[in-house]
This record gives sequence, structure tokens and C-alpha cells, in this order.
Amino acid sequence: MQVDFSQYYYFPCLQCSEPEQIGYSELTNEDKDAILPIIELSQIKYEASFEETVAVISSMLQDRPFVLDLSKDRAPPAYVAKNNPDHARIARIQAAQDAYNQALTSLLTPTDGFSTWRTLVANFPNAIPVLQFTDPETQSNQILRQAAQLSKDGYARLAVRITQETNEALFSVIGQIAAILDSASQLLIIIDCGQGRQRISERAEFAKLAIARIHEEMEPSQALVLTAVCLNDSYTSPPDGILKLYESCSWHLWSQASEKFPFLFGDYGSNYRYKKTNTFMPGDWKAQVVYPMEEAWLVYKHPDAQDAQGWIEGAKAVLDSPSCDKKNECWGSELLAKAKSGNIDGVGSARFWHGAKINMHIHRQIRHAQAKLGGGEP
Repeated sequence: MQVDFSQYYYFPCLQCSEPEQIGYSELTNEDKDAILPIIELSQIKYEASFEETVAVISSMLQDRPFVLDLSKDRAPPAYVAKNNPDHARIARIQAAQDAYNQALTSLLTPTDGFSTWRTLVANFPNAIPVLQFTDPETQSNQILRQAAQLSKDGYARLAVRITQETNEALFSVIGQIAAILDSASQLLIIIDCGQGRQRISERAEFAKLAIARIHEEMEPSQALVLTAVCLNDSYTSPPDGILKLYESCSWHLWSQASEKFPFLFGDYGSNYRYKKTNTFMPGDWKAQVVYPMEEAWLVYKHPDAQDAQGWIEGAKAVLDSPSCDKKNECWGSELLAKAKSGNIDGVGSARFWHGAKINMHIHRQIRHAQAKLGGGEP
């Protein structure tokens, strides 16, 4: 896949949950063509197999280019109720979760240059594979072999993801990978600053130091053509209250990180990633309607639990708010407009509303990222 990374401004990083599938799938072809999504293979929902995840990605992305990564989050253990546990159901759920985790473990096994991961990547000729590792200090040779074999197999573009937890031994490996490629422009660096609204300056400093360390490992001519994305997301748990304007911190972090390097921009599509300790599913839910804007979200939380009328009231509150700029023209905004008129037929479930938020957010960030990075409107 011959992709010029610098031609893209926005890199939404999505996992495989149902809302994220909906949000991406409902984008127009124009919007899909304007982004290079980073797709993390992850469990779709409890009890779903890894094979189902692979099938979903094939259906979603079709022949479009995308960056293929692997979520390291393990499927959580089955929830065991304190009173009258259903042992047969628990055993069934646990078996499914264990099977998913076995597949994940296999994909992260470094033997023969992470051969199991490379075999999976072969199912996606339009993918730009992210190099996998768990410990760069002990796996450096296998990471390098992984890169060499993927290049040999025809993957002319590769990506490396760095988080604040990544061992610094990876930086020298990146330098070696750049040396075996025809050009460092074939390598995409993803500096993942995580999610959250705290320590913005600290996380921006991490991005600056990481790209500086990578440059130290490269020839100056390589460093000049290197592309890197600063990835972070500040959508977490919106504040309590019926209607709130919830400001984003993501562009503030990107701006600080970009003081000495021209980072491209990426986020998690405004999808908050919960760390699940088990498969417990709370029985109560409250309707939430979100209208994404350039650097903020207008958020409505319905006061009553399990009340589908909340979608309708939320759509009215959001769209009638003076804070709503009404500049989204996409599937998600159409869903809100229908709900405002009282029509929620076929979308009376939270996954559609989370999907609408993601859909509108991506649609909006495509245009905002181009304006911020100097490319103008698409």
C-alpha cells in the first residue's frame, strides 16, 4: 500500500466496539477517504471471538488503507454474582474470554519475528501494520526481524506505537528499522499520550522527548522525512448535569507537543475507553446525547434511568442550545435531528448514540485538523 502519510491531517484511533463500528461505518465515502484510521483489533463485546473481530475489520475497511494495530487489553474475567451465581453461564462466558486471550497471547509471542502477528496481517493487504512488542529491551532482534519480514512480504509502509510505558530500548530499534527501509518516510511514528484531562503539559513533554530521542537514532536526512502523529483523547466522563459544554484538551496537548516538531493529529474518536475488571453489565442506564464541535462537546445527560424519552429530550436540548453551532452535516447530526422531531425508530439503544457522537466527532475533526495544520477545508 503506497501511502503518503503527510497527505493526511487526522488519524482517528478506533477499536472494534459496536459504537465505534457504527461511527466509522456511517461516515460518507468522502470522509473515509480523508482519514487514515488507526484500527486496534479488540474484543467487540463480551464472549465475542477474535475471529469475529477480524471479520468486522475486513467488512469495515474493505479496500481502504488503514493502520492495523492490536489492543493489548485482555478480555476481562466472567462476573460472578455474590448471590445465586449461574455457574453454567459463568463457565460459558469464561471459556469465550479465555479463548480470546489465548489468541491475543499468541499474536504477541515474539518467536520468528512475531510470525503469528505477521500471518494475521497477511489477511489485510491494504493495511499498514504496527510493529508488535511487549518488551523492546529483550525483543529487539525479533522486532527488527518483524519489520524486515513485513517489508519482504510487500508491506512498504510500517508503523511503530510508543506510549509513556514503552521501554526506551525501543528508540535504538526504531533507528535500525529506519536504516533498513528505503526511506524513513515509509515509517509512521505514533506517539500515544493516552486519554485523560490531567497532566496535559507533562504528556506533551513526553511526546517532544520521544520524537527527539528517535531523531538521535537517525541520520539527519532520515529525520527530515519522518512522519509522526501525536495521539491523545480528552473525552472521559462528562460532568454531571443535564446540559454541559465540555471542553476538549486534545488540541492544547497537540499544540504544546508540536513546538519543535510538526506532529499530525490523532485521537480516540472521542470514545472513552473503560478499563474493565470483569464482564459485569450494569442494569441501569441514562440517555446521553453529545454534539461534537471543534474543540468541545455539548453533552446532555438525562436525569432518569432507563428512559428512552431521554434521547428525544436530549436531542432537543442540544440542538436548541445557543452553544450548539450546528455545523455537523453527517449521519450523526441527522440522527439527532430526527430524534428532536420525536423519531427514534431503530435507534433506541445507547450504542447508536455513542456511534453518533463518534461519527460527528470524526466528521468535524477532519475539517478542523486541516484548518489547524494549514491545509484548509477538504
